[in-house]
Amino acid sequence: MATLEPSLVRWIEGIIGTTLTQVHELTGGASRNSFILTGANEAKAFLRLDAGRGPLSGTDLTLQREYSVLAQLQGTGLPIARVYDFSPEHNAMLMEFLPGHTSYQKTGSPAEEASIRRELVQAIVTLQAIDPRRVSALGPEAGGSLGVAISGDMHTWGKLYDERATLHDPLIDFSLNWLSQAVPDAQAPAVIVHGDLGPGNFMIQDGRIRALIDWEMVRVGHPLEDLACIIARALGAPFGEAAEHIANYEALSGRAVDLRKLDYALALVLVRWLIAMHMALSKPSALQNVPMLFAFRQINSLSLIEALCRCQGVEFQGPPPQLRGADPCRIVFQYSRDCLNELAQDAAMAASAYKLRGIVDLMAYARDFIDYGPERYEREEIERTAAILGRAPGSGAQAHQAICRYARSVNMAQARPLLEFLRWRAEREQVIMHTSLGVRQDNRIRIG
Repeated sequence: MATLEPSLVRWIEGIIGTTLTQVHELTGGASRNSFILTGANEAKAFLRLDAGRGPLSGTDLTLQREYSVLAQLQGTGLPIARVYDFSPEHNAMLMEFLPGHTSYQKTGSPAEEASIRRELVQAIVTLQAIDPRRVSALGPEAGGSLGVAISGDMHTWGKLYDERATLHDPLIDFSLNWLSQAVPDAQAPAVIVHGDLGPGNFMIQDGRIRALIDWEMVRVGHPLEDLACIIARALGAPFGEAAEHIANYEALSGRAVDLRKLDYALALVLVRWLIAMHMALSKPSALQNVPMLFAFRQINSLSLIEALCRCQGVEFQGPPPQLRGADPCRIVFQYSRDCLNELAQDAAMAASAYKLRGIVDLMAYARDFIDYGPERYEREEIERTAAILGRAPGSGAQAHQAICRYARSVNMAQARPLLEFLRWRAEREQVIMHTSLGVRQDNRIRIG
């Protein structure tokens, strides 16, 4: 049983009206700690706690803000849990415990899954219909324009990226720059968006969506952001087809979806995910799933650049670069991978087997990078950066720094050569990672 500070326990007991007898901590939360609480009378409650160590700690996206937004959304017809109280002293939110589960894959029949996907889109439409001005906890952007809302959001994520990601990426720098400048319908009103919708962030009970959960990313933003988010979830696990989600949205909202505006919204979603992955990889540890982060960073990057290219009408000029396939170290890597694979199959603990398979994937990436050629990789970075900037950097590291700075400030009218380079770069990484990605190399967002 998890333990809580005595003063926090007293605060909880004062609200639930009974002695706390059981505290069960849940796993999986990226930004907050979550607990199921049981009292002496078997009554249950749910606790959200921010210990100040999550990726959003220190930003405006506080737990107190989440509580206030949820409190102001009560009675709007949204499927959400009731919130009881917030403790500034403990940075803790106490709320209603909801029976059910978050495992969309366990719902049963395809028909039931399709019904849940439609319900999720209906929740998006319901949320967007709420006047942001009635939810003052959203901040000064509530009731403002789309351009102001997105500019503020990109500033928040750009600050996180600059301060907490030691690994910088010109694709992120370009995206932050372009998304702030190229807002479609910038003067249109922003709407309320959940910000992180998809499997795992809604509760299911008796084959229906009981509640949307994990509201730490709630804000005002683009009307297609939440739709884009559930479409982008397919990069990680199957969650219906994009065409189905679009059709549901059009039918339930009565509004046609402009696919290029949807691409813009996809880019908003994907650049946030990419920044979060770069932040995580800046401080890798054995507690993280680094191989999975590597894989999804690449899948995310390729999907992001494809969305940006569709927005700008830029076609990729192939063919992509190829591996040499003749490095003498291949046999050493292959033997080591085979041995680790065998150990993974024999591992008694599932977690150990999972980590061993992750090491196998990282070794495949290292082997294929050597096959590609570190010298060739650096030379390409220097030559292609020089072609864009008009001057030759002295090293690959200098080329990387220079192209990141350029991407953050480039005039959008002159961005096409940079966009073509970023697309080529993502395709090159896809080639290098083809073995380590395995079946995931075909994961794409296809919206037409």
